[in-house]
Amino acid sequence: MRVDEIRWDNLTRLLEQVFIEKEVSRKALSGKVGVRNSTLSYLLGSLKEFGMVKIKNVSYGRGRPNQMISLNPEYGNVMGIKIGRESLSATVFDFSLSEVESIVIPFDGTDNLEEDIIQEIQKLILNHRPLTLGFAVSGTIDLKEKEVFSSPILNLREFKLQEMLKTRGLDFLLFNDVDALHVGQMVESGVFDRTSLTVTFGIGIGASFFDGEDILTSGDGKSIFELGHMAYDPDGEPCYCGRRGCLETVASEYSLIAERPSIKMFVENFGNYREEIKKIRSAAKAGNNKGVYKPVLKKLGRAISNISLLLRPSLVWIGGEGLVSNWIFEEIKAEILAQIPEEWGYLPEVKKIKSVQGWQRGAAFLALRHFIRGKLKE
Repeated sequence: MRVDEIRWDNLTRLLEQVFIEKEVSRKALSGKVGVRNSTLSYLLGSLKEFGMVKIKNVSYGRGRPNQMISLNPEYGNVMGIKIGRESLSATVFDFSLSEVESIVIPFDGTDNLEEDIIQEIQKLILNHRPLTLGFAVSGTIDLKEKEVFSSPILNLREFKLQEMLKTRGLDFLLFNDVDALHVGQMVESGVFDRTSLTVTFGIGIGASFFDGEDILTSGDGKSIFELGHMAYDPDGEPCYCGRRGCLETVASEYSLIAERPSIKMFVENFGNYREEIKKIRSAAKAGNNKGVYKPVLKKLGRAISNISLLLRPSLVWIGGEGLVSNWIFEEIKAEILAQIPEEWGYLPEVKKIKSVQGWQRGAAFLALRHFIRGKLKE
């Protein structure tokens, strides 16, 4: 590994610890990052020179006072934006990733979605003037080209934001929404040292895997974890993705609609079904509709157990807009664990994602980390 790569790797681990703990002693930081004091001094010195960190001396009695490290919240704002089928959700964070403001802009259809997205982002930039932006978007994301390669659920193909953002002098990063949620949960929980799987339940089904080093992506730099489009029923109905019998056709909120159309029609005309989905979620939140939900959740839990046996994550996180009540989570969890017998010698810990801003926080964290690296390279 080259010297500069080692330096950026050390910087990444340093930032992770400061983001997680908000304020951390120099001694603890050195141990957790695993670097010498000279290396830590170089990294902190560079960050301090830019005004990105605050370093204060704290005395506990005799001896040299300890130094406490924190990010400077006044350095500027960063924005995390989730572009979903139902809405654009933006959260403005200060430089320490503490929330400043949240904005939700609903979408009614996909006819002019590209234009609507660009207009709303332009307004957000003018109103909040962020240093950088991180986007979490449903679909296959080209991480190298920073574009939405394909998002059938959003009716977007090769969707680019570069030109609009470049004219404003803004750097940005683009991620699959479940990858961003996964990272956001890691930041909030402080769990970076375990393999983990995140699965979301909603109008679609998404997944992301962390192998202990990084989020799993393909060799060409595209997001790849299409759990929702793994074939569940080879003789099932056609999916909007072009395959047949995908998990999304039998184990998403689409499956809960009483008189449902084809999933392709559902996706393309989601505005017509928005109110019905709201009613379904409201009933589930009140503890009703369990009989309708249980077969759907059983199929989802079984699929998660299959992928867990393949990848063996030590931790499985379950989240998503459809997880409106704890009993839904418990049903999924019970099926996952029931489908992994003791004979396998493996049983993951299954936890619920409670944060409603994990997508935005994860995207903002990754964008901010990239922004700081870029500044230090100048």
